[in-house]
Amino acid sequence: MKVLVTGGSSTPGFRIVEEFAKAGYKVIAQYNEHEIPAIDNVVKVRVDFRDVEKVVELVNEVKPDIVIHTAAIGDVDKCEIDKELAWRVNVEATLALAKNTSKLNSYFLYLSTDYVFDGEKGLYKEDDIPNPVNYYGFTKLIAENIVRSSLERCSIVRTSHIYGFGMGRKNFARAVVEALSQGQKIKALVDQWLSPTLNTLLAKAVRELVEMNYIGVIHIAGERISRYEFAKAIARRFNFDEDLVEPITMKDIQFRARRPRDSSLDTSKARSILKTDFYTLKISLDILYREWLELQGVV
Repeated sequence: MKVLVTGGSSTPGFRIVEEFAKAGYKVIAQYNEHEIPAIDNVVKVRVDFRDVEKVVELVNEVKPDIVIHTAAIGDVDKCEIDKELAWRVNVEATLALAKNTSKLNSYFLYLSTDYVFDGEKGLYKEDDIPNPVNYYGFTKLIAENIVRSSLERCSIVRTSHIYGFGMGRKNFARAVVEALSQGQKIKALVDQWLSPTLNTLLAKAVRELVEMNYIGVIHIAGERISRYEFAKAIARRFNFDEDLVEPITMKDIQFRARRPRDSSLDTSKARSILKTDFYTLKISLDILYREWLELQGVV
């Protein structure tokens, strides 16, 4: 079966490409600025999702059986600064992709975010009412609605603060590891709670959902934790000096875009139907540590 993965060079997308390729699928991996390394069973296609016509051409040329849409402008502050770009990539490209996929009756999985919620409650369930507080979250919510209204065979996977190695822009966990491994201090928020999700385990959970033909909204994310405690947990697992992690509060940072205070996700539904343990922090950090050792050439 042919699987089209958009955003194949992103932090989640690259691991999803690897996961499906290892499982024997023929993967078409879309990327734009950062080329994907050669992987067996993977065809790389460079398409700029700012050009909607190119998105349409991609679907018509590939004719995928499955589409996994991870491509987005994920920089929250960038979305607030350049709303036109965020709308074009996060909304218009998703509309073109969904509409043309619907003509093929293919399965469509859309990767969404905890930032569709306002962060006033935390541990959000799938049926809680979204209320984004920044433009990034707004575009992702609009895209969710587009997918739901355009396709019958679709799922929306909301996740939270994806981290890990592989490809993609620097994520928080990677920044923590890089700083602490060099004996440098790093600041982390004590008053923002999230559900950090390891890209490797997210990819496995996504494949499970696709193979069970799951339809609907589902939350796949890690344990609820503050950024500060998350950074400290990384330090402990990697045997770094925990004292290098400095606590700060949200008022100490001048964000361009407002952040939810507690956007953590309730993952009860996913944990009841999936075999992959994407949730347990200890398991996730054990895998992250092993992957880091591999990058260092230690194992």
